[in-house]
Amino acid sequence: MTPIPLSVFVADKGQDEAAKSLGSSQTAICKALKSGRVILVHEDEPGIFSALELKGFPSSGPSQKPRPNLEQIVAQISAIGQGVGVAVVSSSVSGCGS
Repeated sequence: MTPIPLSVFVADKGQDEAAKSLGSSQTAICKALKSGRVILVHEDEPGIFSALELKGFPSSGPSQKPRPNLEQIVAQISAIGQGVGVAVVSSSVSGCGS
C-alpha cells in the first residue's frame, strides 16, 4: 500500500477506528487533523498500520512560518534521493553527542 495522508485514512475508517489502528487516541487524531500536520499512514501488513509525521526542521520557531505541504516535502525527499544539492560537512557531524 502506498502511504496516504492521515486525512484520507480517517475519511475511510473514521477517527475512532483510525486511532485504534494506529495505537493512538481519537483526541490525538482529531488534534493532528485540525492542526494540519503532515502525517502519512502505511499498511505494513494486512490490517497492521503505521504512521510517519513529516515536518520541517527545526520544528520550534516562529509560528508564522508556514508548514511545508506534502508536495514540498516529497520534492525535497526526491532531491535528496537524487543527490541534488545535498552536502554534509564532516565537521558538522563529528562532534555530535560529545
